[in-house]
Amino acid sequence: MATYLSILIIICSYFSSNFLVQSANITDQFTDSKHGIQMGKVIQGCDDAKTNLELDWNNSPTDYLCFHPKNPYPVKRIKSIQECVQLPSDYYPQHFCMDTKLSYNVTLPTYGDHRPLWPVFGEYKYVPPQRWLHNIEHGAVVMLYHPCAHPFMVNRLRAIVRGCIRKHIITPYVHLDPDRPLALISWGCSLKINYVKRQEIVNFIRTTALHGPEGKYAKEGQFTKNLIKIATVPKGSNYNDTQLCPFF
Repeated sequence: MATYLSILIIICSYFSSNFLVQSANITDQFTDSKHGIQMGKVIQGCDDAKTNLELDWNNSPTDYLCFHPKNPYPVKRIKSIQECVQLPSDYYPQHFCMDTKLSYNVTLPTYGDHRPLWPVFGEYKYVPPQRWLHNIEHGAVVMLYHPCAHPFMVNRLRAIVRGCIRKHIITPYVHLDPDRPLALISWGCSLKINYVKRQEIVNFIRTTALHGPEGKYAKEGQFTKNLIKIATVPKGSNYNDTQLCPFF
């Protein structure tokens, strides 16, 4: 029995050591000085945009459905709230694999650690902030709407965003105030609104989009879960969004 246990321990130690060596090699191969884990690389055992996604979202329909659709939140002509923070020029959020839980201490994060692979630009049934925070680091604008926001205002805001910038994400988000059930997020900035005023939206996008440590980075993402519609280049602009809101 003692001999058997000794052999078993040796075997387990071998595989354990071998696993640690392989993990170390993967880490060394796919790390960088800015983010820890390199962005945009499918790394098995870290992030492939398909595995262990429930760590960020448990697929609950409460995150994308309104359970009283005949009574949406009322439209009010109340003042929008814009907030921006000045982030250090050398600040780079870190990338974490899908074995690490990420959470945020604010309702509307405008920067922060996130996943190495970012969503394809466009509209989703739902995409968690652990993903879209990577998009805003690349200069994108994220449109959030409460599932019970008034459909007319949601459609109005959606049309402006799509016509302003290719690099956008549109997703429901239940953590919005019923008084201001719509929001735009860009690097370090948020705009919480109820009534959609076109010029206010255009001004926000033109002044805050394409910022961030990699604000000019235009490459498409890899995450596609619950993707509804891929973003297209607005008329009058181009793939790099050098012309924001060209027809507004």
